[in-house]
Amino acid sequence: MACFRPPYWLTLLTILISLTWSPAIADQKDPARLIKFKSSLSNVGELSNWNDTVPPCNGLKENWKGVICDKDGNVFGLLLENMGLSGTIDTDTLAEITTIRTLSFTNNSFEGSIPNLEKMVPLRGVFFSYNKFSGEIGGDAFSGMSELRKVEMGNNGFTGKIPISLTQLPILVDLQLQNNAFEGEIPDFEQKDLSDLIVNFANNKLDGSIPNGLSNQDPKSFAGNNLCGKPLSPCEISNSTGSSSSRRSSSRIIIICSCFIMVIRLRYM
Repeated sequence: MACFRPPYWLTLLTILISLTWSPAIADQKDPARLIKFKSSLSNVGELSNWNDTVPPCNGLKENWKGVICDKDGNVFGLLLENMGLSGTIDTDTLAEITTIRTLSFTNNSFEGSIPNLEKMVPLRGVFFSYNKFSGEIGGDAFSGMSELRKVEMGNNGFTGKIPISLTQLPILVDLQLQNNAFEGEIPDFEQKDLSDLIVNFANNKLDGSIPNGLSNQDPKSFAGNNLCGKPLSPCEISNSTGSSSSRRSSSRIIIICSCFIMVIRLRYM
């Protein structure tokens, strides 16, 4: 019996369809990377089901506590909040999980400097609020993170100036820096459209005038600082120039009067 051979074009079409429709396969090394990351943390009782007997994700369903999954079973993010975690956030290892887009460590006990994010440029959300982070944040800490939309670092002990790279994030919509010790002026935000941006700088050590681009924000977002300008009270115009002018005018009057008196005396001598 002759063997039927499908036309070449049909074989090629079948291959193309199979390549197009093949479901994405999660990186098989990601579980080991997460376990390595876990080893850098302390007080990890809440992460007891992180083990290599089951994968972190089963489609959208998470098998490991605090792991956010996408529809293809990839690790999309970590939601490790309110767990009493401490230790080191090993971003070098997390950066090897290329599908991660959000990190939340809100309300834990992490201390020291902010984690280094330079290898995690694709992140869309960073949530470090309510920890014990401290120290200055480099001006370029968020450079190149063009997909970053939310940055929440309130209620820590950060000092120094607000990182200028935060003002250069093109699609930033949420910036929470309240209850720290940031100082100096609030920098101008360079985003084209600031109408969707929500900020909170309350209770820091900031001074100077509020940038015009933030004049539509809630006044409470600037409370507890030494700031002025919309939406707060207008900044006072320095009167040093006026005082100098007044002194100069007074000096001129004294000189003129002295000269006049001398002329009168000379005339009647």
